[in-house]
Amino acid sequence: MCRPKLSKRPVMSVDFNKITLSDPSARERLLETGSTSEATQFSPAGAPSAQVNEGALLAFDDGLAKQMIDDISNSLLFAQLAADKQFNRHAATGDWQKTFFSALSVVGWITSNFSQRTEVAASPVNWGELIASYMPKNVDHLVLSSVVASQQLPAASSAINIWSNAALAGDEGVVIVGPSYISGDSPNISIALLKFTFEKAVAGFLKWDADFNITTSIVTMELNESIYSKVRNTVIAKLGNRPKYLVANVPMK
Repeated sequence: MCRPKLSKRPVMSVDFNKITLSDPSARERLLETGSTSEATQFSPAGAPSAQVNEGALLAFDDGLAKQMIDDISNSLLFAQLAADKQFNRHAATGDWQKTFFSALSVVGWITSNFSQRTEVAASPVNWGELIASYMPKNVDHLVLSSVVASQQLPAASSAINIWSNAALAGDEGVVIVGPSYISGDSPNISIALLKFTFEKAVAGFLKWDADFNITTSIVTMELNESIYSKVRNTVIAKLGNRPKYLVANVPMK
């Protein structure tokens, strides 16, 4: 599959102090109650790592410092909750997506490339390979390994419980995959945000066509740490204890 051509896209200007996060939902309260029941397994120090971060799968290259990983994790969770405050990610995905990327830009993420594509994929879909095909070649392996690691998690694990309840809604979903890596002295992330609907149509006697309609936005961003450092403590304060039950490690082998 050919990789999509990327182009620059402007982002909206928003006052950071005016960004508010969604109130904890009943689902979140249940996650918070059960958040201490599962032992966390971490990837070895100096190795690639991954986490489910609300409705996103984030993967981190081994060149990223711990502070960078924390900044990426917190800012991505912050942006999701800020978007959730304004829009339902499933019912109003376009508006939710704009708010999500706008919140990221406010805290210091600078967009260098943006593209979007729509396609129909027959079920079953190899999601790992599909998403990796959108990514820069330096991180496609990180995408594949993090997706495979996530697919190996027990269905009842905290990570799957967090992700499925945020990303999926019936026969549709909004899936975010973001591999992060170091470029120069700055952390970078390539985000694939997929909106999909599953459709099944009669194709004949005892025959059905099962397809996924997929719209994917692919965004490359760089975190300006000097900007983020000015809002880091406020982001952490606004998140409160949510990272404890909305973020779960995905062990990478």
